[in-house]
Amino acid sequence: MRFLLLSLSCMLAISCNSNLLSKADFAAKCRIALISKCPALYVTVLNKQTLFIENSGKRDNVGLSRFYNEYMSAPDKADSAVQHFIDATGLITDQGTKIDPAKVIPVIKPASCLSQGAKGQAFPLVYESYNDQMVILYAENRSEGFSYITNAAFESLQITKDSLKALAVKNFYTATLPNIHRGNSKSGKAYLFTTAAQYEAAMILFPQLWMKEYVDVKGDIIMAIPYPDYIYIAGSEDAEGIAWVKKELESVHMGGVQPVSKDLFRWNGEKFERCQ
Repeated sequence: MRFLLLSLSCMLAISCNSNLLSKADFAAKCRIALISKCPALYVTVLNKQTLFIENSGKRDNVGLSRFYNEYMSAPDKADSAVQHFIDATGLITDQGTKIDPAKVIPVIKPASCLSQGAKGQAFPLVYESYNDQMVILYAENRSEGFSYITNAAFESLQITKDSLKALAVKNFYTATLPNIHRGNSKSGKAYLFTTAAQYEAAMILFPQLWMKEYVDVKGDIIMAIPYPDYIYIAGSEDAEGIAWVKKELESVHMGGVQPVSKDLFRWNGEKFERCQ
């Protein structure tokens, strides 16, 4: 009888433990929840207790041990532990959060991020389409990284989207323009632009302010943005320059960083559109 009770007790303990989330499962749960709240983020599970979060302004490894321990102490409150993790990242500027207008900037993301939100719910972040491949999101540029602005937080600003875009672009080029670095192809007629900011893709929103000084190409301006850190420029009438850009697109790779596009885009006088 005593042996039977002991066996039943062990079976019950095993059954209960089998319902617990492993560290890997908890990490996956945190990743999915964070992306649902903020589809702008590119999140990779590095190991059972760490997420690599790329949010354009900053790239960080975020440990989950504290939140997993919180979950293990109260397994029936897993969602609470996950929410505490999301709150701790500081990556979402939601309703009730005070936004500093001087720190609002635009962020270029692939249009595919629009499908990464929670199923059955509206996209939670303020955005507008740029072309068929890219969208513009908005974030507050904090010392700890970007904090993306939700629709609820935008309403508290009491400004129009046009005003938000104008404000964000002004803030961005004021901070970024002095830090542009230009690399040339061997021909000297195709260029790679980078900055120390890790998010210079938004430079495409105000090309008139930098291309005249930094770009000298034949024909229409052709542009590529494989990753947010790189902008390639060549002229439509410069076959050598176009070939160099295409070769670069084939070889460039940034692990853990969200790609923007491997396509070429042509400046039409108002914006860059995909080359047909």
